[in-house]
Amino acid sequence: MKTSKSYKLVLHKKGFGGSDDELVVNPKVFPQVTLGNIIEIAHPTDEYSPLLLQVKSLKEDLQKETISVDQTVAQAFKLRAYQDVIVNIVDPKDVTLDLVELTFKDQFLFFPTA
Repeated sequence: MKTSKSYKLVLHKKGFGGSDDELVVNPKVFPQVTLGNIIEIAHPTDEYSPLLLQVKSLKEDLQKETISVDQTVAQAFKLRAYQDVIVNIVDPKDVTLDLVELTFKDQFLFFPTA
């Protein structure tokens, strides 16, 4: 689903509403969103990559026309509080990683054995 409607971004701290979720949405504002959906969030005028988060909780007492992101995550992705953001539901097949390769140079890795 692609939408051109914008929403206000609000930020929350870990433990908001009794959970540690990075993303909280109001099912009344986003009736098409279900648990497990992947949401793309971006400021409409920024050149930064959009933030992709999985919906792990729905909270009906959020303000209308808002979406809430953990403040630490929002800062890392340069999302600003109380600014308009574009919200899209994306197909997990379009954003799922098939392979992650890590390369360590000049590092010592210690794996203790029992």
